[in-house]
Formats: sequence, C-alpha cells, structure tokens
Amino acid sequence: MNYAKLVDEYIKKSGLSLAAIAEKLHQEKGIKIDRSYISKLRNNPKYPATDEINRALAEVTGGDPEKLVMAAYIERAPNEVKTSLKKVAVYENFLKYILVNKPLKIEVDDEDMSEEERREAVDYVNSPEFLATLDDEELDNFLNDIVDDMYYNDKDTYNNLIGSLENNDQTIQESISSYRVNSMLKIPVLGQIAAGQPLDRIEYNEGYTLVDPSLLKGKEGFALKVKGDSMTGDRIHEGDLVIVSVQNEVHPHEIAVVSVNGEKATLKRVKRQNDVVMLLPSNPSYEAQLVPADQVEIIGKVVEVKFWPA
Repeated sequence: MNYAKLVDEYIKKSGLSLAAIAEKLHQEKGIKIDRSYISKLRNNPKYPATDEINRALAEVTGGDPEKLVMAAYIERAPNEVKTSLKKVAVYENFLKYILVNKPLKIEVDDEDMSEEERREAVDYVNSPEFLATLDDEELDNFLNDIVDDMYYNDKDTYNNLIGSLENNDQTIQESISSYRVNSMLKIPVLGQIAAGQPLDRIEYNEGYTLVDPSLLKGKEGFALKVKGDSMTGDRIHEGDLVIVSVQNEVHPHEIAVVSVNGEKATLKRVKRQNDVVMLLPSNPSYEAQLVPADQVEIIGKVVEVKFWPA
C-alpha cells in the first residue's frame, strides 16, 4: 500500500476526525500540525511527512509506525530504487508462501528411504536453509519454475499464491503484474528436434513453458528437454529444461543446440577451425568431436536453464 493510502487507512480505522488527530498529536506527542496538513498527507502529497510526524501519526491512530515510515521512504525514493524495493517485497512474500504452505514436492528414487526420511526431505526443500543455498540466478529460475508448474498443473494453488501476494501490500499489487503468467511468453517444450525443422511444423512436443520475453530479445524460441550428461560441467543435467533462442551463430563461450548430419539436436559449445567444427562437451568424461563444418547446423543458443535443485 502506498504512503497516502496507508495514511488514509490509519485515519479511517482510528474513527477520529482530522481535528481530533491534530489535537492528539499536539497534546500527546508535542507535534503541532493542523488538520489541513493531515488531509494533504492522505491525498497523494507531493512530499510525505518527516519520520517523526509519521511515527506519531501512526501511534495516535493505532497504526504501525515502522510501516508508515517505510512507505514514506519508498515514496521519496528514486524510481529505480522503488522498482528494486517492489521486487524484494514480491520475493519476500513469495518465499513466505512457500515456507508456510510447503507446496514443493520432490521425487526420491531411494527405495530404502523411510517415510519419515522422505518427509524430512520435503521439509528441507521447503525450508529457509535450502533456499539460502541458492544463488540469485538459481533462486530466480527456481521461483519461475514454481509459478510455471503451478499455473499448468495446480490452478487453485496458483490463484491462492497470487491472491496472497496481492492482499499483502499495495506495493506488491502494483508490481505483481511483472510476475503474472500473462506477462510471460509461452514457448513449446520439445523432447527432440532435428536440423531444418520449422518450429511450427514440429508435432512432437511436451507442452509449453513460460519465459521472460527479454531472454529471447525478439527472436523465436523453444525449450528443449535435456537428454544425456555431456554438459554437466555447466550444471546442465538430464531432465533439465534449456530455453533456446533460435539463431544460426553463437560465440565459442556460448552453449549451442547443434545438429550433425541432420540428426537430432545436442547441446555443445562450438569452436570453428577453418573447415572443421569442434563440438565441446563440459563433462570431462566425454571427448570433443571434430566434424566437417558443412555437416553441422547451429539451431540456437541456450539462454537459460530451468531445473529443480536436488
């Protein structure tokens, strides 16, 4: 909730007139302001009140002083700072939802694991300790995957999540649109792809996933389910989902989706040496492949990896 709306809410909930609030501020807090100034604060003022006035105003109306002070700070902050604060608010409430509702499930292949151990594993995945192990990029991918999965597989949970975020704070409500599914781009998830196949003609797909449109920068894109372990050095494992920007050239440090002799695509780094292309895995158990350049087609570049941390 923004500053003016919060002031208005505190005034309404107090049941006091503006004159009565001004009197209480003077008598109880030693702060002399008139009711016209209080009226300005509740109607989108050009500048919020000072910290001292905000704390006193919240206290005499029964509101939360720190919340009002923070709302005033956000109101005065530059736009780029406001954007960052809103994103933090969304993430904070998103994580609270996860920790309270424990929506995340994990698949455990160990048949010897007891039910109690399985429950402990689920609790850990839904714990602050686990979330703290993720870096910023992993956390961002992790949360995007959760929203994606909820939207397609559990609409009730998704709607509850969005509702819980929106009901927490107007600041969150103003920024949640950037996290809504309808602001994301839907792209096909492909189990396999061969060179030369237009994406709109591929019938074999495994549904759709959502990505931030900025990842593709206006290019066509698709998601590819990883098969094999040749790129584990880049933390890309079998079953992960790579988001691919369709393009026919990549830099040597970038991971490409390539097809050799028109066969099904694979992930490799690509290094050209005259008429030969070197396909480089990142798993040391695999050797580089030397292939004639005219047999290699670059289908696209990996721009993001979606995965469920183990």
